[in-house]
Amino acid sequence: MRDSIKGEFGSLTQEIPEGMPLVDEWLKRFEGQRPLEGVTALLIQHQLGNQVPQVRALLDLGLAPERLFWLDIPYTSNATTRAHVARVMGVPERNFIVSDYDVLEPYAPYQRARTQRILKHWLDDPPERLLVLDDGAYFLEAAACFRKRLSHVAIVEQTTRGFIKIDKHAHLQAYAATVPVVDVARSRPKLELEPAFIGHAVCAALLAKLGDRFHGAHGKRAVLLGYGAIGSRVAKFLETYLGFRRDRVHVFDPHTQSLEAATAAGFGIWDRADRGTRFSLVIGCSGRASFRVGDYVYLEDGAVLASASSGSVELSRQDFIDLADTSEDDDIWIEKDGLDRGRIHTDLRFRLVDREATLVNAGFPVNFDGRVNCVPTQYMQPTALMMVAASVQALSTPERGRVDLAPDFCEWVDGAFREFLGPDASVLDD
Repeated sequence: MRDSIKGEFGSLTQEIPEGMPLVDEWLKRFEGQRPLEGVTALLIQHQLGNQVPQVRALLDLGLAPERLFWLDIPYTSNATTRAHVARVMGVPERNFIVSDYDVLEPYAPYQRARTQRILKHWLDDPPERLLVLDDGAYFLEAAACFRKRLSHVAIVEQTTRGFIKIDKHAHLQAYAATVPVVDVARSRPKLELEPAFIGHAVCAALLAKLGDRFHGAHGKRAVLLGYGAIGSRVAKFLETYLGFRRDRVHVFDPHTQSLEAATAAGFGIWDRADRGTRFSLVIGCSGRASFRVGDYVYLEDGAVLASASSGSVELSRQDFIDLADTSEDDDIWIEKDGLDRGRIHTDLRFRLVDREATLVNAGFPVNFDGRVNCVPTQYMQPTALMMVAASVQALSTPERGRVDLAPDFCEWVDGAFREFLGPDASVLDD
């Protein structure tokens, strides 16, 4: 894994993997069984390379190709992946609900409305059993808006952001209490086996996007929002690869323990009361709206903002867009000359009264830039397998509400992945 940010993660293959050793090994226990037979599946999922072995495993477990429907995540929507799944696995092209997202459109309502359209069709013609693999509680948001309910639903939630939304909204909690919602996001394998590699991918993407701009940034200041498994790695990256001094990397985190860890590592703490300190770089790793629209007063002229967490909420992108569109008479606007609103990975340039700022990748996660693979697929095996195992669990459990991913499975995948990595498993404990 030495210098993999410039090497293995910096020059990723864009080939679609046909399988994954861990997934194939786990599937052996289901030989002769078809637990997904007769099920209709809705994937509200990325369309990255690691999703292909995940889909193949669902089909191997009895899911019929014509019963698989895939609503893409706009910033990872990928025609190459869709074509492969249609051609090789027989999923009808009409079953892919493909994004036509305008980069300045409100993102969360857009995704909710797309999910509602699918759900409305099924309310009129309900599937016998529905399995939802979700990436941000979009199905719960959509379903909670209808009086009529589907009778047999099982949900697998992949993201912490999904549970943040559930915990925040009573109506989502009420609906979630009526169906099983298997928690992959906060399972031990997701928290311990994935972050090291996502962290490498984020840093490689930041290097590609910002390396020339911030190389040798010894005198500049950065603020890092979130000092968890990803944020702590990004903090070290800022020093090692971009040249920021540790005491000029300021950290914000709502958790006292994380702030203490950042201080012990020699990083500064962001004090919002100090408006004299301005930042050239803002990186969000918290999964929450940690940089608000009024916080632009903390930015240097020409500052860059980049998100390293899932979804679009981290840097309050929509609030910035709404503020820019409020009036043509003020000194806040988006530079629209040459802006291709159909290209979701474009950078958005803002004029904010007396300074300019750039929202990298339109405020969406910097490591998702349209490629088939954003992480070497061998490192994403646990995540793909967790989603498959959780699908089987969700359809069979009598529990309702949030359900922990099965402990015996968690133990198995942890040991199997560490054995697969061999000496490189040490990176998991860094």
